[in-house]
Amino acid sequence: MEHTFEALGLRAALVTALAEQGITAPTEIQQKMIPEILSGKDVIGRSETGSGKTLAYLLPIFEKLDMNIRGTQAIILTPTHELAAQVYHQAELLQENAGIAAGCVLLIGAAGIGRQLEKLKAKPRIVVGSVGRILDLIRKKKIQAHLVRTIVLDEGDRLMDDGNVEDVAAVIKTTLKERQIVLLSASVSGEAKAKAAAMMKADAVDLEAKSGGIVPKGIHHYYILSAHREKFANLRKILAGERPEKCMVFLNNPGIYGQASKQERKNAMDGFREGRIHVLVASDIGSRGLDIEGVTHIINLDVPEEPTHYLHRAGRCGRKGEEGTAITIVTPYERKWIHRYEKTWGLQFEQKEMSFGKLVDSQKTKKDIIKPMKAKKPVIEDKWVEGDGWGEFDDLEDFGEFVIETGGTPKKSKKKKAKEQPFSMAKTPKKQGKKGKKTKQADDSLGFFARKAKKLAEKEANRQKSQKK
Repeated sequence: MEHTFEALGLRAALVTALAEQGITAPTEIQQKMIPEILSGKDVIGRSETGSGKTLAYLLPIFEKLDMNIRGTQAIILTPTHELAAQVYHQAELLQENAGIAAGCVLLIGAAGIGRQLEKLKAKPRIVVGSVGRILDLIRKKKIQAHLVRTIVLDEGDRLMDDGNVEDVAAVIKTTLKERQIVLLSASVSGEAKAKAAAMMKADAVDLEAKSGGIVPKGIHHYYILSAHREKFANLRKILAGERPEKCMVFLNNPGIYGQASKQERKNAMDGFREGRIHVLVASDIGSRGLDIEGVTHIINLDVPEEPTHYLHRAGRCGRKGEEGTAITIVTPYERKWIHRYEKTWGLQFEQKEMSFGKLVDSQKTKKDIIKPMKAKKPVIEDKWVEGDGWGEFDDLEDFGEFVIETGGTPKKSKKKKAKEQPFSMAKTPKKQGKKGKKTKQADDSLGFFARKAKKLAEKEANRQKSQKK
C-alpha cells in the first residue's frame, strides 16, 4: 500500500495545505484512522504522544464537510482550554492553507460568552472547545446539534473520567443517532474504553499505532533520590547544571492554573513556545495533548501517582523523533512509583544525582538520605512557658546569645559572649584529663537554659553541703 495522503482519500487542496506545513507523509495512526473516519465508523484510537493524532481526525473532518450546509457539522471536545486552543489554531491553519472556508470557532469557559455568541451567528461548521461551555450553548439553542455528524473526544481517557463523562454523554445525547464518535489518546484504560463503547455504535473500531511503543524511544528516564525538604534545592541544581532550552516542571497541585487568569496563562504559553521563557511550571492539566516544539527536559518535582500521568508528562519532550530527558525527584518512600512505571510501561530508569553541575550515576540509598537529616536535629529542646520568658528554639547556635526579660520575648544580646565558668569554684586547669573533657563535652551538648539550670542546681547542692558542715 502506498503511504501518501492522496492514497488515503484526501483531496488535493488538503495535501497542498499539509505540504506548506512541511508534512508530506502520514504517520501510522493517520494511515489507520483517516480511512475509518471517512467511512463513518466510530473509532477508538491510541498512539504515542507527538504522533499526529490531531491531524488524524481533522483531515477527514475537512474532507467530509458539506459546504452547502451552514451550521455545526463537527464538535471537538477537549479536557483543557490550552489543548482546545491548540486544536483550533491547527484547524484555522488547515482551512487557510487549503482555501476551504469551513468556519471554525473556539468555545471555552474562560472567555467572554458575548464574543462567542457573535461568532456563532456566522454558522461555523467546526466547533472546538471545553465540554461545559459547548453543552451550555447547545442547551441555549445557540449550536444546532441536529446537524452534527462527528464528535471528537480528544484526550478521551480524561473526558471519560468521573468529572467529565456525564457532560460528555449529555452533549452526545443532543445529537442524532447517526452521528460518528471518535476517541483518541496516548493511553486508553479498559474502564475508559468501556464507557466510550457504551456511547458508540456496535461496529466501532479499536485502533492502535504500534510503531514506537507507548512512550517515545528518544526519552531518557532518570530519578534522583532526595529528602522531601531538599527537593527544591535539587531542582535548582538540575536547572543550573543542565541549563535546558525548554523545560517543564510538573507539580501535582492543579490550583496553579486556577489562580492564573486566562491572559496570564496565554502569555506564559506564548513566551514558552517562542523561547523567551525557558522553564514552565505546570500540573497534569498542562501535560495533556499540548504540542510544544523543542522541549528538552521535563522534571517531576511531585511524583505522579498514576502511571498514565507519568506517560503524558514525559511525552512533552522527545517529540517527533527528538531526544528528551525526564527526571523525577523522589523520596525513599516515593521510589516505589518508579518501579510501577517500569512495570506498567516497560521503561528503564537510571538513578542519578547532581555533582559539580553534572548529572552523574548515583548509588545513594535510603540511609544516605535519612542520616544527614537526623544529624541536624537538636539534642535538647527548650520549651516556651507563657510569661516566663522561656523560648522554644530548634538550634540556639542559629540565634546567638539572648538576654531574657521576664514576661517578654527573647532579644539578641549586644554583649560579647562571655567565657563559660566551670561548675566548681576552683580555677579551671590549663590541661584537663579524660574526665574533664567528657564533662565539658556533655556541658556543650546542653542547651543554653539547660546549662543555666544545671549551674543553679549545683550551687544549691553546694549551699546545702556547706550548711551540714
